[in-house]
Amino acid sequence: MDTMHRLINPLGRPLPHNTKTILKNALLGMVIILLSTACAGQQATRRQYAVGETAEVNGWHITVHSFSILPTDRWHQPTEGCVFCAVELTLENHSRQIRFFMPEKQMLLVHGDRRAHSLDHSAGVLTARVLNWTVPDGEMSIGESAHGAAAYEIPSSATGLRWVFRSSLFPWSPKVTFALGELP
Repeated sequence: MDTMHRLINPLGRPLPHNTKTILKNALLGMVIILLSTACAGQQATRRQYAVGETAEVNGWHITVHSFSILPTDRWHQPTEGCVFCAVELTLENHSRQIRFFMPEKQMLLVHGDRRAHSLDHSAGVLTARVLNWTVPDGEMSIGESAHGAAAYEIPSSATGLRWVFRSSLFPWSPKVTFALGELP
């Protein structure tokens, strides 16, 4: 019994006074490492690609083929002062894994004043009807390629347009930007 008491007693003693400081420093170090790792993903190229070029980011190959204004019909009309437009693209999965893609979270059209637009449903319907393009989405197998368009409603006065592709759903994920310029 005396031996058992000697083994248990050291565990019951209070921790040395500097243990809390050591644990706080270790926790702080882990937080700094996690943040620096997460932020490292933001090191995307600042280069802006042109229409017709192919960009590579995080296993994706993205080519923007064209940027055009969409004709409207009597059922699908943009808000007054706005137009429907489409970015024709090809998206290829060159990673070593199956990828999942959510265009409404990963494809943005941005003005020169930094306002961002996500996909517009009515513009997407027109794109499918008029041009026979749908937006690539869902699961993409290794080596799979998808052609389609991302469609938006934007102000007709928008200038300095850029199309931004985020390589995953995380805000810190690498991005590529295609300069579209002015409305056609």
